[in-house]
Amino acid sequence: MTDVTEDYLADESLHGVMRGLALPPALRAQYGHRLVDRPFFLDRVTADAVAADVRAFFELLYSLPGRMFGGSVPRFARALGIPPEEAELMGDDRPPVYGRADLYRVGDGFRLLEINAGAQLGGHDLGEIARVLNDDPTLAPFVRRHGLRHVNPVEKLIEAVGSDGTIAFLEEGGMLEKFGRGFASLRESFARLGVEVLLGELEDVTERNGYLHLRGTRLDKVIRYFSARQAVDYDVLRKATGTFLFTPFSSYLYGNKSTLALLSEHRETLTAGEGELVDRLLPWTRYLDRVPRDHVRENRADLILKAAGEFAGTGVHAGWLHDDREWARLLDEVAGQPYVVQERVRPVLDVVPGDDRPWLTCWGWFVSETGFAGMSIRAMPQEDGAVVSYAGNPLTHVSGLLVH
Repeated sequence: MTDVTEDYLADESLHGVMRGLALPPALRAQYGHRLVDRPFFLDRVTADAVAADVRAFFELLYSLPGRMFGGSVPRFARALGIPPEEAELMGDDRPPVYGRADLYRVGDGFRLLEINAGAQLGGHDLGEIARVLNDDPTLAPFVRRHGLRHVNPVEKLIEAVGSDGTIAFLEEGGMLEKFGRGFASLRESFARLGVEVLLGELEDVTERNGYLHLRGTRLDKVIRYFSARQAVDYDVLRKATGTFLFTPFSSYLYGNKSTLALLSEHRETLTAGEGELVDRLLPWTRYLDRVPRDHVRENRADLILKAAGEFAGTGVHAGWLHDDREWARLLDEVAGQPYVVQERVRPVLDVVPGDDRPWLTCWGWFVSETGFAGMSIRAMPQEDGAVVSYAGNPLTHVSGLLVH
């Protein structure tokens, strides 16, 4: 716990600040009912140091095709369990460093749960909660005293994409409606920064003269929220070479959880410095089908299963929340599927004023080519499960991060 956190928790006059925040309308509609009743704080040195580790970890991931597969991206994709038609769409271009690493605080450091590559990530607009906290009149003396400020992931995303030209968020298969409040909040955040964004789905898009067009409007840039799996049937994407796609489909190769198993298993391919980085960040992780079944059964309380290519908590099963019979049945059900098994991370638990329960916090480090790009803070009472995911667990709450 930082001195800033201790000072905040000790000052009862500040404990209602989250309930009184003047959130913008769409942001309030999305998150207002699920706010943690406190902000979070982190020193900027740690924020930058962990971001540097995450960026270096991305570079390690990008080296995997050359390091382990003779430079063959198709062989790499097969090892990850990615279908050939999706792998063909991904190509072999190195994507930019852009994504979010989800970590738990352990002692004085942080341990990696998973790494998410690409722009199709939730939580960018949580930086707006931090901005409003930073400007809140009740918190203002505390902010000044500790020299607090915020880093907005939306600003960093705009920097990465560029604000010129016509920009659209594109989804597929009715997802714009399903996640309508989230897209409204994100679009509101862009508009506050002077960038107007169109919304559409792949079904609404045509190609003309090498560019995607959304209901007749030419798109210069697309921030992609659809996956390679969703895109394989849309030939317009292959033809529209003039529209900049952020991030490219190749990002999916490096957000797959099997990449973590590759790094964890093949330490012989790493230099001493790379091995130290992996040891610092990554818990023991293996392809499930390469670990003896008896080991996975006997160590249930210390292991978690994760579907390699899923997100938002889908396909995540914590061994400590199952009994022996349930665990054995689950292992039978997922046998032969692309799953990894990972060592359980036991994080430092957090205090929320007015709540006697210990809270479990997932620190979502956004990183870009320029380094630390803000934070997605998600938390919930420890008793409410093992998956801290806003989209995947309705008991998950969110907050804002201020740095000092």
